[in-house]
Amino acid sequence: MTAGKLTKFYVWGIKILILVIPFLSLWIARSLYFPYITGRNFGFRILVELALILWIGLLFLDKSYRPKQSLLLWVLIIFTVIVGLADLSGVNPYHSFWSSYERMEGYLMILHLLAYFLIVTSVFRSKKDWLMLFNVFMVVGVLVGGYGILQVLGIEEAIQGGGVRIDGTIGNPTYLAAYLLFIIALAGILFFNAKHRFLKYLYGTVILFSFIVIYFAASRGITLAFLVALPLFLVLYLFLFRGANDEERIYKKIALTILAALILLPIVFWLVKDARFVEESNVLSRFASISFDETTIRSRFTIWSMSWQGVKERPLLGWGQENYIQVFSKYFNPRLYDQEPWFDRAHNIIFDWLINAGILGFISYLSIFVAFYLGLKEILKRNVIPKKEGIILLVVPIAYFLQNIFVFDNFNTYVLFFSILGYVNFLGRDSDGLVHGEKKQSAPESREVSTSLIAGGLALVVVGLIIYAVNVKPWRQASGIIRSLQATANTTDPINTTIESFKETFGFNTFGNTETMEQLLKIGDLLIGQDFPAETKLSFINFAASRAEDYLEKFPKDIRVQLMLGTLYQNASTVEADYLFKGRDHLQSALELSPKKQQIYLVLAENYLRSQEIGKAFELLDQAIALEPNNPDPHTVKALMAILIGRYDLVVASINELDKLRLEASPEMAGRALGNYINALDRIAGLYRRANEPEKAKVILLQIIKVAPNPEPYQEILDGL
Repeated sequence: MTAGKLTKFYVWGIKILILVIPFLSLWIARSLYFPYITGRNFGFRILVELALILWIGLLFLDKSYRPKQSLLLWVLIIFTVIVGLADLSGVNPYHSFWSSYERMEGYLMILHLLAYFLIVTSVFRSKKDWLMLFNVFMVVGVLVGGYGILQVLGIEEAIQGGGVRIDGTIGNPTYLAAYLLFIIALAGILFFNAKHRFLKYLYGTVILFSFIVIYFAASRGITLAFLVALPLFLVLYLFLFRGANDEERIYKKIALTILAALILLPIVFWLVKDARFVEESNVLSRFASISFDETTIRSRFTIWSMSWQGVKERPLLGWGQENYIQVFSKYFNPRLYDQEPWFDRAHNIIFDWLINAGILGFISYLSIFVAFYLGLKEILKRNVIPKKEGIILLVVPIAYFLQNIFVFDNFNTYVLFFSILGYVNFLGRDSDGLVHGEKKQSAPESREVSTSLIAGGLALVVVGLIIYAVNVKPWRQASGIIRSLQATANTTDPINTTIESFKETFGFNTFGNTETMEQLLKIGDLLIGQDFPAETKLSFINFAASRAEDYLEKFPKDIRVQLMLGTLYQNASTVEADYLFKGRDHLQSALELSPKKQQIYLVLAENYLRSQEIGKAFELLDQAIALEPNNPDPHTVKALMAILIGRYDLVVASINELDKLRLEASPEMAGRALGNYINALDRIAGLYRRANEPEKAKVILLQIIKVAPNPEPYQEILDGL
C-alpha cells in the first residue's frame, strides 16, 4: 500500500468512526442494565479507542496530523491531570476511575473525552469536515426529538416523564432538553454557514422544532438558561448588525419580535399562572409551580448546603469523582425525607466539581471556559468566522453552564460540549488554508509506511486488550445482570438457576460487581417472604450475604450495601435467628456513616424490637422523630410498633402527631400531607385487622373516611369488619 492510500485509509477510517458517535444517542440498549446509559457509553469508548488505533498509525505516517499546541488543549490536559490526582487521593479511587453502570463517567470518561478532543481536532482539518459532523449531530437530534413527539402523541412511552414530560431516546426529560440546547446551537451555526435559502429554512425549522420538543420536556433549568442566553444572543445580534439588505432587515424584525416576546412572556405567564388553562396543562402547571417553597427547588438548596460542608472538609482536591454519596451520607439533612433516598450528585456543576476535585479541580474546569472565550476572541478579531456565528459560540457555553447549575452532565451533553470546544480549537489554529479548505501537505515518504504499520499493529494489540478489559467484560456483565434477573422467573428451579446465573455474572469481575451485588441482595430480600423451604431460602441468603461481606471488607464505607445487607440479615432472621444480630452490626455501621438518616433509625429500631429490647427500639424512634418531626414515617412506624406491644396510648399519640402534620401543612404541600396521613392510617388499620382487633381498626377507618377524597374503598373494608 502506498503512503498516500494508507493516509486516506487512516483519515477516513477515523472520520467514519467519529461520525458514528452522534448516532449513539438513538441507541437504547435494552439487553443491558441501565439501557439508556451503558450501551451508548460503551459504544463511545470503543469507537474512540478504535479511532485511537488508526490515529497512532497516522501519527507515524504523517506528522501534520499530530496535535497542535493551543491554550485550550493545555487547559484540558491540566484539567485531566488535576482530576486524576483528585481521584487518586479521594475516598474511593477504584470507584472514581471506573464509575458505575448508572453513570458511566468517572476518570474513564474524562480520558476518553480528552482522546476524542485530540483525535477530532487533529483529523477534522477543514470547515467542511466540521460542518459535516455538525450536520450529522443535527440529523440525529431531529430523530431524537421526533421520538419525543411520538411520546407526546402517546405512540411511545416516556420512562421518566411521569406521564407529563417526554424524554426522547435520551431517557430523561432534563437530559433531553440539555442535549437539544446543543442541537439548537449547531443548527444556528449551520444556518449562518448555509449558502442556499432552502438550507436556511431547513435549519431554522430544526431550531423551531427543537424548542417545541424542549417545551414538552418541561425542564425548568433549561428554561431559565434560555431566558438569559436567548435575550443575550438577540441583543448582541441587533447591536452588531444594522440590516444593510432586505434579508438582514427581515432577520432583525424576527429578532426584535422574539426579544419582545421573551420580555413579555414571563410577565404574562406570571399574571395568568393561576388560570384554569394553566392548572389543567401538565407542562404549564409545572412551570407555574416554580417557587422557593417547591419541593424539588427546596431540596436543591438543602443538598447544596450539605455539599458545602463536604467542600470545607476536603477543599483542595475534593473527594474524588463518583464519591458524592459519601458527602450526602455524612452531612445528610433530615429535611430531605420527602426526596429520593440517595443522591450521587449535587445537581449543581459548581458543587459537583468542588466535591469531585476540590478548588483546584473547579478552577481548572472554569479555565476551560476562559480558554474557550480567549480563543473565540482571537478568532473574531481575525475575522475567521462571521460575527453571527461568533455570537452563537459566545452564548451557548453560557446557556450550558447555567442549566448545569440545576443538573449534571452525561454522555449526550459531554460529547456535544467537547465537539464545540474542538471546533473553536480548530478555528483558532493556523486558520489560513484550514478554515475554508484543508491545507495541502507534502506526501509521506514510502519508508514511513512500514513504521506506521508496525506502530498501528502494536496499538491494535495494546488497545485491543484495553477494549476487552474496559468495555467487553463490563458490557457482558451488564447483560448478565439482566439475565440473572430474568432467571428469577424460571418455572422449574428458580433459586438454583438464579444463583448459577449470578455466579456467572460475578465471574466477569468488573466494576459492575457492585450493582450486580445490589440486585442480588434485593432478590434475597424478596425471597424471604416467598413460599420456599427454609433450606432453599438459606442457601440463597448465604450466597448473597457472602458476596456482600467480601465486598464490604474492601469498601466498608459503602453505606448502601451496609444498609441493604443489614436489612437482608434482619428480615432473614425469621428463617435463621442468628441473622438478627449480624444485621444489627451492619445497620450500626450504616448509622455511623450517616448519623442523621432517619431511614436507618427505623430499620434499626425494628431490629431491637425483634430482640425484645423494646426500650432501645422506642429510644431510636424518638431520636428519629427529633431529627425531623415533619417526616410522617417515624410517627407511623412508632404507631405500628406500639400496636405490636399493646400500647394503644402511643398509637393514639402518633396518630395525633400525623394529623397535626396534615393540618399544619402549607397550601403547596396540603395534598401530599393528606396522602401521607391517609397512607399512614391505612397501614395502622391494616395491622389492627391482622392482629384481630377489628374495633380498633374501625376507629382508624372512620378517621380515614372523614378526610379521604375517595372514601368508598375504606367504607367497604369497614362494612366487612
